[in-house]
Amino acid sequence: MCREQKLLKEKLSDLEDRSRRVNLRFVGFPEKVEGEDPVGFIEKCLLSSVLADSPPSTLFTVERAHCIPRNWTLVGGPPWTIIAKMLSSRDRDWILRAKREKSDLEYNENRIEIYPDYSKDTQAKRREFWEIKKRLRDANIKYSMLYPAKLRVVYKDSVFFLSSKNEALSWMEARGLG
Repeated sequence: MCREQKLLKEKLSDLEDRSRRVNLRFVGFPEKVEGEDPVGFIEKCLLSSVLADSPPSTLFTVERAHCIPRNWTLVGGPPWTIIAKMLSSRDRDWILRAKREKSDLEYNENRIEIYPDYSKDTQAKRREFWEIKKRLRDANIKYSMLYPAKLRVVYKDSVFFLSSKNEALSWMEARGLG
């Protein structure tokens, strides 16, 4: 791939991520639980019963929501996913913060995960850090992911920013962490 194509691909991925910046992915629901109204399901049932007693403001609104089709032939296949577009980024941030504080969310005995909705390219970049993040969790080292795919690690009162899996592995080996 030539340099110009790579640049255009990165630009397209960035534009796609920006258009999804107020979207959230709700993963783990039983099939067809949202009924005919996924927006109402997210607003009323999920946010009031699963996350908190009240939303961050009276203006809390889900603009759109839909289910992602999946392969119906797979028994025990991937969990049901709902993508919701929030009206404001403040509401999106509130939901992600509430999810972090609660850690384990359940709806009708199904574990629910909530993620920001990123493009496939960004998801792939972030997925590269999965093994590193697991090691950091096991070692009780605080970390966070920055957009688009940069790992921020707090280690011994210092903050480190790691841009790739190889850089992160080298950093861990230099400190005897794995």
